[in-house]
Amino acid sequence: MKPLRMLRLAPLLACAPLFLSACNDDNDDDSLEPDETQFKVMTRNIYLGGNIELLATAQAPQDIPALAARIYSTVQATDFAARAKLLADEIQATDPALIGLQEVSLFRTQSPSDFGSNPLPNATTVTYDFLAILQAELQARGLSYRVAATIQNADAEVPAALAGNATDLTDVRLTDRDVILARGDVQIANVETANFAFAQDVPVGGASIRFTRGYAKLDATLNRVPFTFVNTHLETLRPGNENQAAELAALVNTYKRPLIVVGDMNTGPGAVTTGYDTLVSANTGLVDAWTRVGTGDGFTCCFSETVNDTTTAALDERIDLVLFADNDDDIDVRSAIVVGNQLDDRNAAGLWPSDHAGVVVEFRIER
Repeated sequence: MKPLRMLRLAPLLACAPLFLSACNDDNDDDSLEPDETQFKVMTRNIYLGGNIELLATAQAPQDIPALAARIYSTVQATDFAARAKLLADEIQATDPALIGLQEVSLFRTQSPSDFGSNPLPNATTVTYDFLAILQAELQARGLSYRVAATIQNADAEVPAALAGNATDLTDVRLTDRDVILARGDVQIANVETANFAFAQDVPVGGASIRFTRGYAKLDATLNRVPFTFVNTHLETLRPGNENQAAELAALVNTYKRPLIVVGDMNTGPGAVTTGYDTLVSANTGLVDAWTRVGTGDGFTCCFSETVNDTTTAALDERIDLVLFADNDDDIDVRSAIVVGNQLDDRNAAGLWPSDHAGVVVEFRIER
């Protein structure tokens, strides 16, 4: 990214093909005062690639390997390496200063399975590292984004009948992470990551898998203007969603303002859970950016597990949110758009970037 002074001194050069990403620079608005900054943020659930809720349909331990194999087959078919190209294209086109990613999956395997004697996650052979794959695509485009914060959430391993029979099993391990990516010109300090106290235990074949979730927070400075940024992914089910929303609400009240909170909240306007109302309340001071400047329904969820839908009809919820708060009207929301929700956003094979659409919001903050 070209520094602001270079954009002002050489606007024609900045818009040459070599510097296309600089043409979208958030701070090329000459109306900005020296103590102001203008930038975009993105929230993006990048989809783990399969429907792990299928495991909850297992009635007995012997049901698990076939279900796990089915999920892993879907992960392979939904081809994150191909989808990462689409996600990187979105990032290049919108140029967010900070990105909150959810479901940044790490898959590892072990063969033969030792699950019977050691059910703890211990597979080490990496088959898919979504973070490394996406970073490689960003670097290939010459984009400067670094990992500013990572929170590890659920870490679970099950035996899978990848060979198609019940005697030749492979352990498949999924480690779920949420990640904040920071553009090269954003200064980062005071990184904080933690898991929520409440974790959902889901019955699976006579046992249970704990779905831990968490949040990452950091203090950012852009053009000498400081603000706080939080990324999270709340539980889908009740009471988990409501309990974690309450935890998050209590946390944000301790953070410095201006404050931006992004994530897949699994709750929204009109949702069954009350998590949205807990977050967007007088107690937190958080405001839903879409309600200020968004146009249309803003739906972001959810395409099918195979992410090859031929229409957008499945998007019927607004649960991927960008919230903000301030103390003295020193943060102004300028625009909000949904990305990854148009038919042209699919690749040649018909895959969407994710089962979610993403949200990009532009802010102006005064120091």
